[in-house]
Amino acid sequence: MAKLGSFYSLCPLIDNKVLLEVSDDPEDGIVIVTLGKNLASRYKISDQRQLTCWRTKEKFSSPVLYCKGKSKYVAVFNQSYLKLWEQDDNLDKQKKYKFNNPIHTLIKGGETILILFQNGALCNLEDAIEERKTLNPVGLNLDNIDHILYEEINDQIYVGLISGDILYWTKFEENNSSFSKIPLRREDVDIRGFVFHNIRNSIHLLTLWSDGSMYSRQLEAPHLEEASIGDLFTVIDSISPKHFISMKSLDENYIALYGANSNEEGAVLTLYNIQFKVIQSKQPFKLFSSNSKIWRLGNNLLVPVGHNLAVVHFQLETEQLAALVGSHRKVLSAADPDVKIVQELEVASWEEKTFSKCLPSTLQSRLDQYVKQGLPECAILEELLPEIFEQNDIQLLMTLLKVFTDISEKYLVEMLNFALDDSCNNKLLGHILYRPFSEVLILPYLRSQLSLDKISNLLKYIHSLWATNQTLPALSYIETHAKLLEWSCAIIDSNYQKIVLSKDKLLIETLENINELVKEYLSSLDTLRAVVPLLNCITNNKSFDQGLDVSNAMYTVEQVNLY
Repeated sequence: MAKLGSFYSLCPLIDNKVLLEVSDDPEDGIVIVTLGKNLASRYKISDQRQLTCWRTKEKFSSPVLYCKGKSKYVAVFNQSYLKLWEQDDNLDKQKKYKFNNPIHTLIKGGETILILFQNGALCNLEDAIEERKTLNPVGLNLDNIDHILYEEINDQIYVGLISGDILYWTKFEENNSSFSKIPLRREDVDIRGFVFHNIRNSIHLLTLWSDGSMYSRQLEAPHLEEASIGDLFTVIDSISPKHFISMKSLDENYIALYGANSNEEGAVLTLYNIQFKVIQSKQPFKLFSSNSKIWRLGNNLLVPVGHNLAVVHFQLETEQLAALVGSHRKVLSAADPDVKIVQELEVASWEEKTFSKCLPSTLQSRLDQYVKQGLPECAILEELLPEIFEQNDIQLLMTLLKVFTDISEKYLVEMLNFALDDSCNNKLLGHILYRPFSEVLILPYLRSQLSLDKISNLLKYIHSLWATNQTLPALSYIETHAKLLEWSCAIIDSNYQKIVLSKDKLLIETLENINELVKEYLSSLDTLRAVVPLLNCITNNKSFDQGLDVSNAMYTVEQVNLY
């Protein structure tokens, strides 16, 4: 099972907003921390020791990276020129490599370093240095670049530039890097996080939104529209979507998420399993800073926490599901030949959509989205009921009552409250009353939400159904009478004190009428009880006395011959 270790501080930060980047060093276990302005250092992760510190009079405008091709460190200064140097060199004495176009930053994908110009153009570092005097790359002419995404797969570097609410992405090629465009927009929600992720040797764009939903889109899928952000992938509830969330791809099955805790107290770093769509490990922090970044160096994640750069070691394993739901390995011991194992199972059909029946087309897409998010029917009703009540859509409410099976007692009483208004008809009441409920769970809601007038109207409706032998939807006469009796008991039990103190003549008259009906049914039950012995004789093909007094036939005497 994947897990996060305890965190420790690598180095202090004057201000995490000026922390440009954390990059890897050619020596194992060492990282380069670029603190912006004029300071960069090399630290050993194992003992938090500072090995090298570079200071310069110029201002860093990119992270310090190690160029393997030239065996030197490289960085951009003042967005206008590069410098290359060795570990012990003085930065202020190194040669400046000036360019005709302003440089935004440097990007490292595998062993390749790319120069990203402010106009969005990309060039290989080594080639750009050689051709810098004549180099005039054509870019996107963007006003600004807010965020940069990049991922390497099969020696190909995918780069994404986010400007405003649009993502421009490309697969870097030496002579041609044309960009494709994806608008990052959804109605009534804002984007909170994004990352390029490798799934089955294909780059996907994962986006996280302010409603907690995560969408996935394959970058090079030919069938997708250019404006599509993809399909709903999962819903994240362990991190607050009110703030920016940093995302980092770890391997095909895992991503790391860093943001505000779901309770808005501090920050949290999580490992999210893409394969099974579950959080597998969390590391909470007491402090949270907005727009914080996350970096991965080997098996360590580095995140700014307060005024420190924290290191969190992590481990990834392949058998995640076994740790979540129990052992998945077969028992290797030989089975007893005298024991025969019989396995029976029911095969379910998943072809039909759950909410496709009887629903208006305007609501279908919305319900499908809720189902993809994994919301239960109670949660879906919680989203829909306020809107239905506001629009007074009785027909839609009756449709949902037919389709939904899991309706809690709370929402049943809310529907009753709505149906008992003058604007509604008795047909809706009938659809509500036939629903099953637990008397223990419904009593508090009946007591707190129904007024005395609505109690009186509801009991009148129940009495009228009972007296006229009308049936509730999908119920027989006997089932209807049992259900009406169940509702009557629940209403009276929950509001007994209110009814007694009110002394409402109409309400008392209704209760007396219901009482008379109950007495009639009790007397009919006594008659039926007396007929039971006679019916037993008939069903068992036994003779009986034609002059038998049915009212005195509660028992019979029979002679049993044993021999």
